[in-house]
Amino acid sequence: MAAYASLLSLGNTLDQLLEHPPRQRDVFDRAQIDSLLDNVTFLQDFLEVYSPIRGDEIQGLEGKIAGSAYAAEDIIESRVVDQILEDSEAESESSSTLFCQDLQKVIEEFDCLKKDVMKLKESDQGVKITEQPKKYATVGSFIRGPSDSKNTMVGFDEDLIQIMDTLTGDESNLQILSVVGMGGIGKTTLARHIYSNPWIENHFDRHAWVTISQQYSVHEILLGLIKDTGVVAGEGEQHTGRNVDELGLRLHKILFGRRYLIVMDDMWSIEVWNAIQRFFPDNNNGCRILVTTRLSNVADNFHSCTPHRLPLLDEVQSWSLFCDKVFGKSESCPLELEEIGKTIVRNCRGLPLAIAAISGLLAKSSPTVEYWESVANGTYEALNMGDDGFCFEILSLSYRQLPVHLKPCFLYMAIYPEDSNIKISNLVKLWVAEGIVKPKTDTSLEQVAEDNLKDLIDRNLIQVRDYGSRNNIKSCTIHDILRELCLNEAEKENFLCVAVIHSLNSHPRSISNMRRLIIQRTSDEEEFQQEVFDAMNSASCSRTLICRDSEYRPTKLPVRSRLLRVLSIDGICSHEEILQLVNLRCIHSRASLSGDELNILESLSLPWNLQTVNIGGTSSERSISLPTEIWEMPHLRHLKIARGYFHLPDPPSTKSKNGRRDIFELKNLQTLSRVRNFRCTNEVLRRMPNLKKLGITYRGFTHRFQWDCYDVYNLVHLHNLESLTLESPFEKLPQNLCFPCSLKKLTLSNCTVPWGYLTVVGSLPHLEALNLMNFAAMGREWNPVEGQFLQLKSLRISYTDLEEWVADSSHFPNLEKLQLSCLFDLKEIPYGIGEIGTLGSISLFYCSSSANASAEKIQEEQQQQLGNSDLQDSGQKRINLAVRDVRSSDPYVVVRMGRQKLKTRVIRKDVNPEWNEDLTLSVSNPSIPITLSAEFDIRPYIEALKMNLSGLPSGTIISKIQPSRSNWAEESSVIWKDGKVVQDLCLGLRNVECGEVELQLQWIDLPGAKGL
Repeated sequence: MAAYASLLSLGNTLDQLLEHPPRQRDVFDRAQIDSLLDNVTFLQDFLEVYSPIRGDEIQGLEGKIAGSAYAAEDIIESRVVDQILEDSEAESESSSTLFCQDLQKVIEEFDCLKKDVMKLKESDQGVKITEQPKKYATVGSFIRGPSDSKNTMVGFDEDLIQIMDTLTGDESNLQILSVVGMGGIGKTTLARHIYSNPWIENHFDRHAWVTISQQYSVHEILLGLIKDTGVVAGEGEQHTGRNVDELGLRLHKILFGRRYLIVMDDMWSIEVWNAIQRFFPDNNNGCRILVTTRLSNVADNFHSCTPHRLPLLDEVQSWSLFCDKVFGKSESCPLELEEIGKTIVRNCRGLPLAIAAISGLLAKSSPTVEYWESVANGTYEALNMGDDGFCFEILSLSYRQLPVHLKPCFLYMAIYPEDSNIKISNLVKLWVAEGIVKPKTDTSLEQVAEDNLKDLIDRNLIQVRDYGSRNNIKSCTIHDILRELCLNEAEKENFLCVAVIHSLNSHPRSISNMRRLIIQRTSDEEEFQQEVFDAMNSASCSRTLICRDSEYRPTKLPVRSRLLRVLSIDGICSHEEILQLVNLRCIHSRASLSGDELNILESLSLPWNLQTVNIGGTSSERSISLPTEIWEMPHLRHLKIARGYFHLPDPPSTKSKNGRRDIFELKNLQTLSRVRNFRCTNEVLRRMPNLKKLGITYRGFTHRFQWDCYDVYNLVHLHNLESLTLESPFEKLPQNLCFPCSLKKLTLSNCTVPWGYLTVVGSLPHLEALNLMNFAAMGREWNPVEGQFLQLKSLRISYTDLEEWVADSSHFPNLEKLQLSCLFDLKEIPYGIGEIGTLGSISLFYCSSSANASAEKIQEEQQQQLGNSDLQDSGQKRINLAVRDVRSSDPYVVVRMGRQKLKTRVIRKDVNPEWNEDLTLSVSNPSIPITLSAEFDIRPYIEALKMNLSGLPSGTIISKIQPSRSNWAEESSVIWKDGKVVQDLCLGLRNVECGEVELQLQWIDLPGAKGL
């Protein structure tokens, strides 16, 4: 894998050098670059074919390939860095000659590797390149044997009943039912219990089980099925010498006219089914085939029954399975071991295979507190050790089976901490910046990366965490044990290293050749800075530095690695340090900038290959100025600030740089957000033809604000734009403004347009999500026009004076989600909305009581007529908790800040409670976070309190706080409302299967307090 990833990265660098060399001058011999690129392409093609089938045999060759690719990359990028930093035409001839000689040596190494590969290919000519076919032992007799009782099944009783109902249902035609889930989730165990159930045995005349696995032989599969039907004792041996067609005809004859059940366990490819399906007769008497697979795309290809997807076990089910395995049915866990045992079980994160493996280890060991604590503290090491590492061996099958182009993307998931809510947009940007995405003609690298992600999801290696407003995948997660597998494989191949800083510096040689470092902060700021500095000196060839601050505090880091490409930190580097990072492709910082730090992006004028800038932003009213050189960065893809605004300078004259217009076209730019007073001139739009996501705000500095000065009417010419966020506080949006037909998502805020203007929006043919925020539209009545909003799936409206909304199912025919907040005057939700067949949820926050009542009525009618019970009326406070027992749930909320602890009342037997309580905390130190099972920072709110906001219209958004990796369930806004600063929050709860809680912050000046 490391070899292929290194070739992808090198090829990416070479392509960019040829397309857009550094601005200073062309520093390479074109012939050398072309020669290298030819070799890279040749070796990539070789690994794509040979790595899956000759992986063990070519490990040595792969090591040489990776070494040569890394060497070439180091020589080339060092040369670029030297040229940019020196920026001098006066270069010694000896220096240039030495560089060419070094590069030529690497080219010669590649030539030698190419010859080795040619020899290997020649030796395989005329030989079918495949592994020896696996011999399949039938497992039917094993399943019905006495050892079956040891296959404990916990938590899948409902799944077993559902599948058995389908297998024995009234449908007479042949049906194929697939059971899908990640490796180790219990698919085979469930299938065994179904297969050996007496009801199933009596229902079917013929039974057979075969295990398919990754490398399969159609001959052996058919032979195994014939044997397992047991029609004639020893019949399988009689047919060993027959060909596939003869075996298939024999199987067809055995099954013809009979009601049969065939189980095909562990199927990895639909090609298997395509090769054998003709041998299974449809006897029109209820025949069934049950397939287990890790791959969703395999299950979807049967086009028969809906695939049955197995979930992970919850905590109660996990504990039950653990106790059964360790102590048996007759004994219970000793009290002194119970808490430690539950910690061990939580570490397994609901994966049955992991629970079975760890409990098998404990069942054979001494049941002492000391030993169990050691296992709890080293669960993953124990899983790798117990039963000869059986658990990790099973899971690693999914990794080894991956196509080689997906392996780097999968291993990269190790950079995220356990239980992370991984934002897809950030993950895709990192994959692209790292150069581990293989380009495809006429397809953006981001689209290729998203396709790779979907492939990993289909293979159940990554799980979807959340969907966006357009039903696109918004976030994902990876099971902790699969993450541990990623870590082991990644560090073994020197792909990346994840560690606390102490362990790195205690063994500096271990990271000297590591290309990517992910560091967790464990010490105070000053000590941590020195430790990172020492680590980066040891890893001088590192291309990636990701620092995770365990206390979420911005930290200035002394980053000195001149070859860094990816920098992700909680703080921000100094101006001098940024100037040295001329090889940088991606900078990501969650820090909030202030003072002189606002000028930091002006330092980003030198990187020759800058692609992504993603910063936390600023609470200051002052915009962050971008350098004019931003227009000379042809590789730039994403420019985003979470809080505050960019100021984008006008592009330089096209007559400069000898009239080379192409150098000023940002053809790769896809994201630009958030820009204040964006000038939509023809010249600006021409230079960003492929922009997909744009966030802009218009705010006048004087009373003479004129929309014509910004050419906003030209927005309609952004023909590839898919997402637009437009804010215009204090300035009413011009009513004749039109939007690009390509838009899929539109967010309007503070635009104060009349509701009638939305006919312009409703006519957009591809619009799927519409957010009308903070007086985006105003007026007491909205009468949408029939025939519009035909593709709209999500509608969100907040803070407006709307009273009458007249609509029915014909106005939003494909609406799936409706969210209304702070609509204090709305009389009711149109009842026709409830008749929309696609509608899945209605959510209300801080709306009028009559609007809440109308939502409840819609919910009742849907439950009665359509059986849809997913609609949620959230009232003024919403929580959606998982019930942990069959009787009830009695929730309450505990709020902590430092040593202060407050508790709401308990609401009995309710999983959607409304507390409507005021809890008061004394704020002595704003840096201390508030916690309610989730933690949040109140500093942005405090900053807003310090501003002079008098005179602003009620409902004005002061700042926005983006969802974080573990806190916010949704974006939060600090708002000036009725003369007060308030902040509405929706927090995701930790340590429960699901849950969100809503609250509002308000500041109260107490008598005698010193205040802000």
